[in-house]
Amino acid sequence: MGTATTGLDRHWIPSSNARPHYTRHLIIEEGLPIGFPPQVNSEIAWSGRTFQFDNSNFLVLLPSHVRELEEAAEHFKGLNVPMEMLSSASFPLPTLGLILSKLARQIHNGSGFFVVRGLNPDSYSHKTSMAMYVGMSSYIGETRGRQDEFGNMLLHLTDLGSAVAPENERQAPYSSVSQPFHTDIGSIIGLYAFGEAAQGGESKLVSSATVYNQIAKTSPEIIQLLAKPNWVFDSFGQTPAYSTRPLLYCKDERVILSFSRRPLLGSFTSPRSKGIPDLTNEQVEALNILHFVAEEHAVTIKLEKGDVMFWNNLGLLHCRNGFTDSAEHKRHLVRLWLHSENNAWPIPQELWGAWQDSYVHAGRQQHWPIEPIVDREYVSTQQRASGHA
Repeated sequence: MGTATTGLDRHWIPSSNARPHYTRHLIIEEGLPIGFPPQVNSEIAWSGRTFQFDNSNFLVLLPSHVRELEEAAEHFKGLNVPMEMLSSASFPLPTLGLILSKLARQIHNGSGFFVVRGLNPDSYSHKTSMAMYVGMSSYIGETRGRQDEFGNMLLHLTDLGSAVAPENERQAPYSSVSQPFHTDIGSIIGLYAFGEAAQGGESKLVSSATVYNQIAKTSPEIIQLLAKPNWVFDSFGQTPAYSTRPLLYCKDERVILSFSRRPLLGSFTSPRSKGIPDLTNEQVEALNILHFVAEEHAVTIKLEKGDVMFWNNLGLLHCRNGFTDSAEHKRHLVRLWLHSENNAWPIPQELWGAWQDSYVHAGRQQHWPIEPIVDREYVSTQQRASGHA
């Protein structure tokens, strides 16, 4: 690779003004890593510049579908069992279930995501709404992931305000700030929009294959760098103090990006720990190029109240725009981590430990909070492994 540039933008979200600085300094010196394809040619390699929504990625529920969901929720309620027992068997959807199962295959073998529209959370209690959401998700991925060290299976993404914790303490899921492109843990991410912001808050998705294709074509030395196992992830005071692994993987001819900028560079609410190795200038440059190329090809989705979205976390990166709430309009998304045994992409060995910690539940308690957790320490901790971007 050529001489590293100086004055690189090491911020959590790089400034768009810095983009020409990086693209001017790309010098091709190395080929692609062994086993990585020159280009990925599959349905998931789309660009937001030309992406078209159709019935493979956007489902509008019919009144009969909504009735099925309501009846299934009543059926599950009558079983009087905990939420962790909810499955496609205990939440029967005779017609809608077939449609959702087909869309689930699209997540892994098609464009990588879809949106469901037509629910109104105001029509139900929070408990019933959660049952309908989790029941729907059981047709997408039957295994659900723990999202924190306490065993919480649902995470409420909403600005909790300064009454819970100051702006400089609340981590991104509990504030209104923008978030850079990143991935979470696991195979599939689900979001249910309980409310939408007065302004902003759009979600962005981008194909990791498309990002890879552009960088591999113009700057294969960046691909080399992303695939090296020397990226230092801050543990923010845990033991060990940091870990190392690649950001980029290739499994069964599928390209997988897995990273979050916060443990790599720090953020406003999670400054990088002292005494651990910093990223090199070349790594910072590569990380920022990822962000800028993702911006070029992302599709922007404004989730309306009641919308549900699922996407392939191994095949897509995601981020969000900052937002402003009002008394009448408050952004509130509820997140699930899912996995489908039949459809899932293979998990890279380097990610297996974190994946098992989330998805293997034997002997571990599960919690299903139907309201946001408003504990100051909980929303301020820097040590959570994922979900803070």
